[in-house]
Amino acid sequence: MTARVVLAGLLALSAPLASAATPPPQAAAAPADPAATQAQLQALRGQVKRQDTEVTQLKSKVETLETASQAAQRELEERDRKIAELRRQLEAGQGH
Repeated sequence: MTARVVLAGLLALSAPLASAATPPPQAAAAPADPAATQAQLQALRGQVKRQDTEVTQLKSKVETLETASQAAQRELEERDRKIAELRRQLEAGQGH
């Protein structure tokens, strides 16, 4: 559940980035020369590559957070088990 919340938060934070990086739609433009079209294509490929890198980094962060969350959950469960055991010991000691 915590991993879902983290993922949702990351997605919510990255949404403005994606919309800001997307150029506004252009009206049907007159045919451009091939060099300009090639330059635009290269620019778009660079943008896609940067976004892919960002997505990969975000996925890595999510995995790291999920791992940390799972470890923290295991530690809490172990602590709760120790507390329960100590309470049983205390009650057993007071019963004598």
